[in-house]
Formats: sequence, C-alpha cells, structure tokens
Amino acid sequence: MSSTIPFQTYDWLKSASVYNKRFANIPSKWIKENTDVLLLLFNSKGADKDSVLKKFFHIYETVKHSNIPIEVIYASVEETEKEMRASYENQANWFTFKFDDALVLDLMYMYEITSVPHILVLKPDCTVISHHGIIDLEQYGKNAVISWLSTAASTKQRALNKEIDIYGPKWNYLKTSGEKKEYQRKFNFTQNFKRS
Repeated sequence: MSSTIPFQTYDWLKSASVYNKRFANIPSKWIKENTDVLLLLFNSKGADKDSVLKKFFHIYETVKHSNIPIEVIYASVEETEKEMRASYENQANWFTFKFDDALVLDLMYMYEITSVPHILVLKPDCTVISHHGIIDLEQYGKNAVISWLSTAASTKQRALNKEIDIYGPKWNYLKTSGEKKEYQRKFNFTQNFKRS
C-alpha cells in the first residue's frame, strides 16, 4: 500500500521579515491573523503600466479605511537602497521587504515573475489567488479587490484607527467621501432564485 502525501504550499511568510513605512518589523503572525488577501507588489521606480498602480494606491487606502482585510507587501527590484526607499516613500501605506532581502529573488523565481510592475494575489497561507493582479485591476478596478476576498473575509474585521502602531497615521491616498458603502459585499439570494 502506498499513501499519498498531500501537496502543501510553501509558507514563506512564516519566516519573512516584513516592515512598515517606519521600517518597524511587522510580525508575520499578525499578517496571517488579520489578512484575507495578501498582495506582493514587484516593482521599481517609474514602472507603472497606464497609471494602474497610482490608481491602486487610492483603492488600497480606501478599502483599508473600510476595514477590508487586505495587505500589500512591496518587493523592490531597485538597483540601490536609496532608489528603493524613494520609490516606497511615494507608495500607499503598506508593507515592504528590506532592500537586500534575498527572499524577493526567491519569490520572483518561485512565482515566475519576469517583469514589473507585477501584482501577485495570495491567500495568507501563500496559495495563489491570481497571478495577474495588474490585469484584474485594469479590467475591474476596485471590484477586483472584492473578487479576491474569501467568503470568510468578514470575520477578519478590525478598526484601522486602533492599529496606529502597525500603519502609522499617514494615509496619502485615502478617499473617504462616501465611498465606504461601495466596498461592502452584499448578497441577495432571493432575487435570482425562482421556484419551478
């Protein structure tokens, strides 16, 4: 008798070193417990296909304000640390790997990232949801974020104003004028259900 060993995704996040805008370490355990969707943004300064990333800066900070459990980790492919810091400074209030983190190259190889900008959409256990986050954003805009969420996403609600130690107070791209309702997931099963 032979037994089959189930395939398990390599959980690189468990041992990753992730930092916020102040370069304070964010525990991977915190990310796993508070995140439903994890995006890896592979990019370098000036690379932004049709300004989709600039639009995503606004989408991300707005959905964070609406308590959507999504996190982004910037994986820089810059030539120097100075370029990496300058690029990261102008991005939304999300997380990053340090400039010289060898994990970035490992992830590029593992997930077959060959060009930038590139957004890889993952579950917190590092299972791939979408290999084409940029294309998803181009086609669906802010609705791409909703399509990436699991049905259990509502169980990971948290108050952003209580997490100032994690994010800090600076939200450069936040739009709060009446957009919160647009990001709430609504289900109506009676509308499409017909009895025969």
